Amino acid sequence: MKSSIKFAALVQPLFALLAFAQYPNPIPGSSNVIVRDPAIWYNSASGACKYFVFSTGGGIQIFTSTALTGPWSNVGFVLPGCSSVNNPGKCDLWAPDVNYYNGRYVLYYSASALGTQNSVIGVATSPSMEPGTWTDHGAVVTSVPGDVYNAIDPNLIDWNGLKLSFGSYWNGIYQIGLWPDVWNPASSTPGTHLACANGRACEGGFTYKPPSSPYYFFFFSAGITPLQGATSRPPPGGEYKVLVGRGSGGMGPFYGQLGNDLTLDLNPPTGSLVLPSHDNIYAPGGQSIFFDPVSQRDVMVYHYVPNNAFGGPSYLGINYLDFSSGWPVVVN
Repeated sequence: MKSSIKFAALVQPLFALLAFAQYPNPIPGSSNVIVRDPAIWYNSASGACKYFVFSTGGGIQIFTSTALTGPWSNVGFVLPGCSSVNNPGKCDLWAPDVNYYNGRYVLYYSASALGTQNSVIGVATSPSMEPGTWTDHGAVVTSVPGDVYNAIDPNLIDWNGLKLSFGSYWNGIYQIGLWPDVWNPASSTPGTHLACANGRACEGGFTYKPPSSPYYFFFFSAGITPLQGATSRPPPGGEYKVLVGRGSGGMGPFYGQLGNDLTLDLNPPTGSLVLPSHDNIYAPGGQSIFFDPVSQRDVMVYHYVPNNAFGGPSYLGINYLDFSSGWPVVVN
């Protein structure tokens, strides 16, 4: 889910050591915004000029602000009357992904329950992203027990046609083509294998091409994400963190800095570290990335749990990314 649905300890000593490197804290203004699995976009049409952040919970929560530094307001839900998908989780939706395609804002969402593969990815569209303007189009991808994938954590890209990635644990993250439009159900699954395998704690895939780079980057969350009410932590380095691979196109293959394909089952696990726990930021992940037209910078949003408030809710983190080294680096 960009929220773990199968729990297993994953000790990663290398990542634990790298966590002592210097990482900037989130930019100010969002430390009071409770979210999970945030997705971000900006609307400059008709003088709106504001950011939208969408989050797991209910019919997908909507937060807005006129600046990345806030203040952020909770303004309602994408689907306050529940989704039309045939799933018991249709009124408590997860892991939104937002994009703009063919004159409409497009939001994919997940309906499921913790620990199951009885999952559905649905889609809604809007002319503005405002509450009350969303039309639900129902299911696009489904999964059942026995599939090699779990139909949650969607992410849409337009690369030689529409492509949708999805997956969490099980055999990893996959990608399929959608045609002729964003709401057409997938005709074949699982599609192209992008990352992770063999039950690895890995989810929340997100493909992004920065304007400044010739590469496509595949971000994902690895490790265990603590839920509200958690009373124990995984071994150091086994908690959520943001990893990445890169490739020449939007369908991969994607490789970490050591040259290993993200789909390989290796130890230490594949993927290069972008953002681990540091200072008061514990288990960052559930990330999405976009190019901010205001600052003209690459921006990553994610959720994290404060180290000094473990067991409580997760909060919105926002950071800038720099790709000038050839790989994403979190910067001030």
